[in-house]
Amino acid sequence: MNLLQRIAGAVVGVVLFVLALVFTSVILAIAGAIALVVGAWLWWRTRNLPRGGARGGPGAGKGSGTVIEGEYRVEREVRRLDDDAR
Repeated sequence: MNLLQRIAGAVVGVVLFVLALVFTSVILAIAGAIALVVGAWLWWRTRNLPRGGARGGPGAGKGSGTVIEGEYRVEREVRRLDDDAR
């Protein structure tokens, strides 16, 4: 290859690299704008939903704030060989 072909190849490579960067930045900007619109739409739709959960706030469900206390004991079944013979 002569010097002119090498220079032309380098210029074409740089131009393609710059075009790829521009294309990628445009695609990322569009994706960011779509994500922003979807996020704003979700926030707008859910802004008046009741808050709550396990802490007992509104919307925690029936019986929120009710504590049932007690004790428990695990009893394991003990089988003996002579119990099976009867």
